[in-house]
Order: sequence, then C-alpha cells, then structure tokens
Amino acid sequence: METDSGPLRAGYLAVATGARRALDGTALLRRWDARAAAAPRSRTAHLRTLLAVHNAEDLVALDLPWWTYEAVDAVDDFLRTREAPRAFEYGSGASTVWLARRCDAVDAVEHQAGWAERVRQLLAEAPGLRCTPVLHVPEIPAVPSGRTARTPSRAPSGTGLDFDGYVRTVDAVEGTVDLLCVDGRAREAALLHALDRVADDGLVLLDDAQRERYHAPVASAVERGWYARRTRGATPCQPLPRETVLLSRDRDVLEVLGRRPAPLTG
Repeated sequence: METDSGPLRAGYLAVATGARRALDGTALLRRWDARAAAAPRSRTAHLRTLLAVHNAEDLVALDLPWWTYEAVDAVDDFLRTREAPRAFEYGSGASTVWLARRCDAVDAVEHQAGWAERVRQLLAEAPGLRCTPVLHVPEIPAVPSGRTARTPSRAPSGTGLDFDGYVRTVDAVEGTVDLLCVDGRAREAALLHALDRVADDGLVLLDDAQRERYHAPVASAVERGWYARRTRGATPCQPLPRETVLLSRDRDVLEVLGRRPAPLTG
C-alpha cells in the first residue's frame, strides 16, 4: 500500500499537516529541527520530514528533495564530481532549491504558474544558492472536444490537457545537461524525449518509480543503452517506502554513487 491511494493519502495529509500547524513556533519544533540538522539521516530527522509533506518551506530548510534518501545521496555524490554541473528538471519545488545549492545552472519546467511563483519566492529567500534557476512555464493547452492529446498526462489534474510543449521545453536549453530530473507531469514522455539531451557521462533521475506506468519507459531507456539502478526505501515526507530510478550510460557510475550506510539508523 502506498500514499498515492485516495483515503490513505487523505488521512496521512490531514494528520501530518494538522500536527505541523499545532507545532508551529513551539520550542519543541525548534529542538526537533536542531536534532534533525545534527543527524540528517536519523529516524528523528525522517519523522520531522513527515510533517513537511506539501510544505516546501520546511523541505528547503531541511535541504531535501522529495526522492528516496539513497537517490538523494547518489545525486549529491554525482554533482560533487562535476566541475560546473548543469541540471534540468521536470517539475519544480524544494528540489529546485536543493539543486541550485549544488549546480552552476538549473532549468526547471513547471505547469502551474501559481506554483512557479511560489518556487521563485522560495529561491529568493533561500540561502546558499550557487545559481539562480530559470523557471519555464509553458502554455498547457486544452484538447479540443473529440480529439486526443499528443502528449497526455495520467495525473487527474492533467485530464483534457496536452503536455507536448511542456515535454519539449528542454529543447530550448542549449547544449547538454549533467543531470536530468523527471518529477513532473507526463513523465513517460518527458523521460524518453529528454534522454538525448543528457551528457554521455550524465545522470537521470525518475521519481515515484514504483508506479507501474513508469516501468515501460525505464525498460525503453535500457533498450537504448542506459543502465538502471532502482533505489527503494525511506523517502522524505513519506511514511512508507518509495522508489526512485537512476539511469546512466556508465554502469560504474551507478555502482559507486550514494553507497553509504543505511539511513535512519540512529
């Protein structure tokens, strides 16, 4: 069972957001934040992230994207090996801030103009950025009655919309990128379209890879010569294990990145 399902997700969100509101401004929360900062891979720190679900400000303060911890550590390791890392991400949020702290250039495509403005505010207020990300907000047209979208999204909020321009936003970015993060809408199409824009020794991340609909595009990438590493385990803001897939043309890259002691042991 995972928190994508309706009743379970709704219940979790209600409890987590209610608890976060109740603790806002208290000494208990300040102490909890301090302990989480001192031991970021402890159970105490992970429990703190559960209160940060749908709270981008909290995740920015905790310096976490919403991927498995194993994937977070692997991407962090990878970016440290790059002289001037460039990243492109489908979907924006706390991960955009996290990337801006570690990359020399970040482009992110966002389908909701209102959320893009909130992300810009997060970026304006966040300390320690190495770059100012470029947020692309393409038009997402409605599909005329009786026709089908060229590039649909299976997310309920994407019903009746065409994400073709959203997926093709990466074409407007010159050159190749070191890191491609696929964590937004129309992920199947976005992943396969953008693979050729990744440097030969680059890295690709596909989040929420436990969803069955993402298995086929990962298999297609493997057929095109990419190696896949499926990370499964504890994930910020999630009470149950999740999956994030990492892809590289270099098998050795996948083998060494993020190989650390198991998180949440303290």
